[in-house]
Amino acid sequence: MTSQVCARCQRPTNEPVVVTVEHGGSVGGGTAYACPGCAPRFPEPRDPLAEIEALCRARGLGPDAPTAG
Repeated sequence: MTSQVCARCQRPTNEPVVVTVEHGGSVGGGTAYACPGCAPRFPEPRDPLAEIEALCRARGLGPDAPTAG
């Protein structure tokens, strides 16, 4: 992998670790890298699909939800 700049300490690193992948609706996203020393300080990335699924379950909107009728 090529050298990247750490998103936390702003130093170049030859061992970049992906800490987040950003998505955009109309513009391409980006990837944030960290050096091995800073990487553990970033939060675990969240899975947006798992969050949507959990929200639907909590609201009773899943495939097992009762239907009106």
